[in-house]
Amino acid sequence: MSPSEQHTAHPGDAEVPAEHEVPQDLRLAAEFPAADRGQWRDLVSAVLRKAGREELPDPAEDALRVPVATGVTVAPLYTAEDAGDLPAAVGVPGLAPFVRGARAGADGDGGVPGGWDARQRHAHPDVAVTKEAIAADLENGVTSLWLVLGDEAIPVDALGEVLADVYLDLAPVSLSGGLPAAEAFLSLVEGRDDLAAGSSLGLDPLGVHASSGQPHDLTGLADVARRAAAHPGLRTVVVDGTVFHDAGASVVEELGCALAAGVAYLRALTDGGLSVDEAFGQLEFRYAAGADQFTTIAGLRAARRLWDRVAELSGASPDVRAQRQHAVTSSVMTTRRDPWVNMLRTTIACFAAGVGGADVVTVQPFDAALGLPDA
Repeated sequence: MSPSEQHTAHPGDAEVPAEHEVPQDLRLAAEFPAADRGQWRDLVSAVLRKAGREELPDPAEDALRVPVATGVTVAPLYTAEDAGDLPAAVGVPGLAPFVRGARAGADGDGGVPGGWDARQRHAHPDVAVTKEAIAADLENGVTSLWLVLGDEAIPVDALGEVLADVYLDLAPVSLSGGLPAAEAFLSLVEGRDDLAAGSSLGLDPLGVHASSGQPHDLTGLADVARRAAAHPGLRTVVVDGTVFHDAGASVVEELGCALAAGVAYLRALTDGGLSVDEAFGQLEFRYAAGADQFTTIAGLRAARRLWDRVAELSGASPDVRAQRQHAVTSSVMTTRRDPWVNMLRTTIACFAAGVGGADVVTVQPFDAALGLPDA
């Protein structure tokens, strides 16, 4: 005990050991008798019969299976025996097919994991309000920014003012707003080589076409990508699967549409002169994270496995085959009435996005369905 600790200690205080011994065999709930699956099934059957279910399937828990996606059901209970050979099949974080994540558990020096990129969306047309909100977010834990530019959003010509106080070497920036927003950002960072990795110009002409019907043109993507290549870590294209999710697509349909768009962008970039590896390095994918945590987790994992297969067939090197994912809490799951319940839904969705292995996570404000959020 140090002199200062001796001075502040009270007579009668128990001596605190320097180190606490941790038991090697820590058995949780050891005081309870062991239960097997058969006992659990008996309890399930009893509860279902009390609810008026006289005829039950065999096994009884099949009555509690819930369909969550096209052709997929979730059981009410999973134990180690259900896993079978699954741990060996899903692989290792950071290694193909990237089902358990695109990144290894620790950084390159074997240190503490860097964690998820917490990205906050900003779209308020009042520049002063947006600057104040950005400063508050960055001071309170947000690690990157998602800026929406254009009509009824942040003015394109105000981008420099909005980012004037942001350290772009520390905070990545992702844009929505098409080619005008991309041009404004490229002009702003011209000559710089210190942009934080993870920034994106956010071009998605196919997504814009799907949501608005506006004509799309992919011929200029490669030219923009070559300009973006002057800034290591800056990507050009965001394949926005939330466009399809918001239109009513299931998770399966969202993945299918996103993969099709991703392949179309790869062809446009390689036709424009980029190598296969360069083209893969220009893409980021955005997916909706819903309140059904199992479907969200499975969807993100399936997306990485499928994209790895696309990369393998395209001849891409292992270094670029991992799909970079930005998960956004679902807009269609939120309610305008009694919006406080949205806090529960976005909490579950955020958890699922992290467990599912998303690189970047955006949690929308609980009252986003009512309009632009305030402080």
